[in-house]
Amino acid sequence: MTGTVVGYDPGGNGNHGFARAKVRDGDIVCVTTKILQTAEDVVRSILGGEKPLGLGIDTLTCWGTGHSGWRPADWRLRDRYCPVKDSIVAPNSLYGAVSVNGMAVLLAVRRAFPDIFVTETHPKVLYYALLEEPYDYSGANKSVMNDRLTSWLGVDVEPENEHEWDAAISILPVVRGLRGSWRDLHDRPTKSRERLVHPCGKTTYMWPE
Repeated sequence: MTGTVVGYDPGGNGNHGFARAKVRDGDIVCVTTKILQTAEDVVRSILGGEKPLGLGIDTLTCWGTGHSGWRPADWRLRDRYCPVKDSIVAPNSLYGAVSVNGMAVLLAVRRAFPDIFVTETHPKVLYYALLEEPYDYSGANKSVMNDRLTSWLGVDVEPENEHEWDAAISILPVVRGLRGSWRDLHDRPTKSRERLVHPCGKTTYMWPE
């Protein structure tokens, strides 16, 4: 497993977090982060480089047909991480950059690279899952969170803001998923009167279980 991995946090105009990692033999060797202006800038950044091994993206990579669009993965995270369950909202209530720009980038990238590995991410809940502390990228805690990000990725990373941080941590589920060391939450069974719909083909939701 040698190549590049990208992470994307749809933050809206002027706040699209983007991260790119170089991976050698399954290990991350360097990570860069930046802010891009639009989703189109993100697409061009991904398509303008070498084909990535995988993409970690903070968006709904598949949709549910049941009540309020809830998916088994969402219920699992709400049940397991009660202190931050309010960060996991009903998919039908999502709006803006997360749902529109996120899916737009995913569809464009999948069209160019049909077999790219894709995992959904939820950076703020993932932070709690890894540390059992609430996400708070502000003030003095900014340097603490950057240090923790460096520890988890195994290389020095210095994001300038929370959108870059979220994009960088989205690389971790990609690498762990490609290694086979994290579980795919999208493999959880649906209820009898609902299903998952995959508008851009097979995606995963790799999680440390």
